[in-house]
Amino acid sequence: MAKPVRSLKMFLRIERAAFLWICMMLPVMGEDVQYKPLSIGALYEFGMLQGGRFSTQPTAFRDEWLDHFAAYLIQSASSGRWSVNVGVGGIFEFQKPEEINPVWGGTQNRMFFVGPAVADLEYRALQGNTDWKVGLGMFGYKYNPDASNLGEYLFRSGPYPTYIMTGGYSLVNNTSSTLQGLKSFLSFGNLKADLFLTTETTMPPLYDLSLAGVFKYSLAGGLLDLGAGVNFKRLIPIRPSRTTVKIQDNSYFLGPDGQYYSADLTFKGYNRNKATFYNQMLYDASNAADTIHYSPADSAYYAPQAQAAQAILDNVILWTTPGGAFQPDYQHYTQAGVVVDAMASLDLKKLIPAEMFGPNDLRIFVESALLGVKDYPVFYTKKSERMPVMVGINLPGFRFLDLISVQYEYFHSPNINSFESSVRSNQATPQFADGADRLLSGRDYSDGLKKDDRSWSILIKKELSKGLFFAVQAARDHARLVSKDTYAGPFFDPNEVFYTTNRNNWYWMTQFSFGI
Repeated sequence: MAKPVRSLKMFLRIERAAFLWICMMLPVMGEDVQYKPLSIGALYEFGMLQGGRFSTQPTAFRDEWLDHFAAYLIQSASSGRWSVNVGVGGIFEFQKPEEINPVWGGTQNRMFFVGPAVADLEYRALQGNTDWKVGLGMFGYKYNPDASNLGEYLFRSGPYPTYIMTGGYSLVNNTSSTLQGLKSFLSFGNLKADLFLTTETTMPPLYDLSLAGVFKYSLAGGLLDLGAGVNFKRLIPIRPSRTTVKIQDNSYFLGPDGQYYSADLTFKGYNRNKATFYNQMLYDASNAADTIHYSPADSAYYAPQAQAAQAILDNVILWTTPGGAFQPDYQHYTQAGVVVDAMASLDLKKLIPAEMFGPNDLRIFVESALLGVKDYPVFYTKKSERMPVMVGINLPGFRFLDLISVQYEYFHSPNINSFESSVRSNQATPQFADGADRLLSGRDYSDGLKKDDRSWSILIKKELSKGLFFAVQAARDHARLVSKDTYAGPFFDPNEVFYTTNRNNWYWMTQFSFGI
């Protein structure tokens, strides 16, 4: 999808551009062009967010209704070894949260995301026992066929800052990633190797080139499928000064005491937020009625922590003051990093064949990733804190239901799942809990982030008639919503909706879709 547009005029421009792309490709393909039937599809999904949080608002919400409608047109053509796919699509939805004011008591900003759905050219270089296709353009890609919601980390995550995304402009059964660049698909017997050189056109900084590969091998006639992937994200930065921002707020240094410290001293920086939190928790007789201040009895717990946090803040201020006795050797975080991924699936139907099972039934699968191979001081010190692990199973639908997918994910990250620093200033540091944030901090600073490690998803899908599908999905995942306050990246809020695993942080969505 492209940037949001609000007029039919812009849509017609995009449609003409797609038509011109086809016209330019036809001479390359030759005279014997075969056109496939025009593909037409649409989806309508609606449901309820039971609870969550919009961006960094200090309060949570309950019972928020969602409503999405999308449609697309795709034309495919081929000539000999050449093939081309071009299509346009769009989705309509409202920005969140609702805007309520004295004049218009319940209105929302309407958003139309319209643009090319696919625009790629492919050439089949080899065919037969060894099949090899190369191409370029913009295209959808999904490497884990069993992932219905969670997983697919290789192209839906970032290393620094560390984040994971699920869904998109629609939420139900949406795991495909849209890539732009060069592609190569090689198949040799049971081995498949997919290679990509992609350009970043969604997340800032823009245009950086990434090199990625996905390799899969099938054993025992499909009983066991194994896969691995690597993504050298931002391997070639187009503007290195944006990929690695060399400012103090995006740096760390080794202090005179032999410990590493963040040099970020902004108002919302890590050092200040931590000190602010513990200082606020101290008992203050002049504000005894304020519930944020604990009783005198709690001072025994908070006083030493407040003193330690304030001491670190004061020391960092002293050590980073220009002209001081100590001059830090600043090292900078970078958004470039290596993401590696591994997956496996076991098809139990191969062991207990029976006609009662559908093609998706009785599959057990797992996927894990390391979001950033390299460790950095202060914020990215442990690989285990950048390793999401997803397990899932497709329960029997007995040919009545096409898919019953149950997924669970564990991701023990101490940081907020957010790309706020990236879209705001191209920094590679995490977003920090505000010192006065009572949702992410309870007894200790940011201890609420220990309550967001587990995610889950349940998807049920059925084809009602040829080309018409019904699906329902319930999940506590990494969904983000189109935000009225975000005008960078994919127009999603940088923060996921569900900030905790509490019982009300989940959603249900129903979807009707068709395609012919």
